[in-house]
Amino acid sequence: MKLRATVEGLAIPATVATVEPKDTIVAITGDRTVGKAGANAIPIGRLVVPAKAVNGLGTVETRFKELVEIKTGGVLAANAPVKLAAVDGTTGENIVVAWATGTDGYERLYGLVWFGAGSGGVAEVLVY
Repeated sequence: MKLRATVEGLAIPATVATVEPKDTIVAITGDRTVGKAGANAIPIGRLVVPAKAVNGLGTVETRFKELVEIKTGGVLAANAPVKLAAVDGTTGENIVVAWATGTDGYERLYGLVWFGAGSGGVAEVLVY
């Protein structure tokens, strides 16, 4: 790959599962963890600061606009696509639930889980 032009995206620190060179396209492989994007992966961005060792800290420039903490309406693991659900009637907070391929339209896709949580917990979500 040869980078010809770029628009700066949201840069986030991440654990990098393998030692990869700068500008490697990466996908989420676990909570706050990335690895080289392979076939059928959901690429989230590219390494701008690679890790110096396996499971070391690096920086990923993503295609996302925001990283938010948000309440979950079900168990959500890292890399799960999510959509907004009904607002919590008690607190008025927004809630995210799993987005279903083939059922939900792409316009309902809110983002990808960066750090997972159990039902009613608080997850970190990368927002488009």
